[in-house]
Amino acid sequence: MEDLPRRFRPLPALLSVVAAAVVLLLPGFGLEPRAHATLAILVFAAGMWMTESLPIPVTALAIPVLGIVLGVTDAKGAFAGFGDPIVFLFFGTFLLTDAAAVHGLNDRLARAVLGARSVQGHPVRLLWAVALLGCGISAWVNNTATTALLLPLALAAGGLGSPRLLTGVLLMAAYAPSLGGIATPVGTAPNLIGLRLLEQQTGARPSFAEWCAVFAPLAIISTAATAWMMTLRARGGAIAPETARTAIAPHGPWTRAERTLIPVFIAVVLLWITPGILAATPLASAAWVKTWQTRLPEAAVPLAGALFLFVLPAGRAGGERILDPGAFRRVDWGTLLLFGGGLSLGAMMFESGLARAIGEAIFAHMPVQGMAGIVLASTLMAVLVSELTSNTASASLVVPVVLALSQVAGVDPVKPALAATIGCSFGFMLPVSTPPNALVYSTGRVSIREMVASGILLDLGGIALVFAWVMAFV
Repeated sequence: MEDLPRRFRPLPALLSVVAAAVVLLLPGFGLEPRAHATLAILVFAAGMWMTESLPIPVTALAIPVLGIVLGVTDAKGAFAGFGDPIVFLFFGTFLLTDAAAVHGLNDRLARAVLGARSVQGHPVRLLWAVALLGCGISAWVNNTATTALLLPLALAAGGLGSPRLLTGVLLMAAYAPSLGGIATPVGTAPNLIGLRLLEQQTGARPSFAEWCAVFAPLAIISTAATAWMMTLRARGGAIAPETARTAIAPHGPWTRAERTLIPVFIAVVLLWITPGILAATPLASAAWVKTWQTRLPEAAVPLAGALFLFVLPAGRAGGERILDPGAFRRVDWGTLLLFGGGLSLGAMMFESGLARAIGEAIFAHMPVQGMAGIVLASTLMAVLVSELTSNTASASLVVPVVLALSQVAGVDPVKPALAATIGCSFGFMLPVSTPPNALVYSTGRVSIREMVASGILLDLGGIALVFAWVMAFV
């Protein structure tokens, strides 16, 4: 989940509509008619997403409708993004993580780590436990759900120490899930948006295993660096072990559903990463490996695993299954719709020529040329935009421009596109930057000043780290 519900805000909505209308009606942009109309849609979407005047999924649905009405594309092309395989990859992941949440597997893991004897009574260890737990869970579970899982435990444990300890632990509960999400392609929505847009334009994308090999170490390093910085807030606090054990109570015996979920998750992960590993070996050309990749692609794996959970028993009275039809009501449909709208907008920008025109304009005014300059510009754009709107919306806006910029500059788009994709997860300064930040701020225990003070350092460090990492390892 990348977006929290918002009330309708008429004034910013009106301004976004007026700005889009002005762009549409005024000549002089030097664009073809379809590109001109797409620019108006882009202005409308950017205004609505950045101000959150409407719920973000509503804006995502408006994009294909406007594309049809303004003659940019036909109905089939406009709605193609909503049926993209990447949407169903995330859909299957949502079902799997819902099962883990409903049956308490996530909560058991969090309590086990935070309640460990080695953590209790040591503020710094507590903060590091929240950091590593948030990073590890959010590699597979969406960032907002991970923060929501950690927040009650962070409040309970952190509240037993000094105010500075509480502030550090709470901020870590927001920052670690955002950083951990970059470890896997399914860890956060911007990863899948960026990968799909890259594949649409180049015909290739990193496999699951290739992504993890490059970016899982970055997630760990950036989380560790952030935790080290946050430990400065934990000085002077201590937690009584007896009190901590009371706050973080045992979770009870393992249920049959929990014991079943673990091998299912292991099987899904193995099916995700094995084809990528095999592709790097002499077996890559084997017929059975190619058949595996064709018959069970990455997008189908989590959905296949989730479907089994509707059949496997939960071990409760009444013959309940691990997943029931109620799971479909709990799916984060807003993020899935945002996927579709973002892919639709990206396709229209490329097909109409708008993305290339924007890329040419940016390239003409860039002080630094070449691959290094474009990767740095891509990272900067992604981080700045992600401070103003959700990470997923940022990827939908920034990655198409970065891909076009790479084409204009005549460089391989993989490095710039991946830098922009990762940069979209580095929005740490404001409560509106990402829902994990908003959740932590909503507790009333962290001020905007404290969040900005920490966030600006993380943003600057993140820009440098992402730039150096992509240049060195991608």
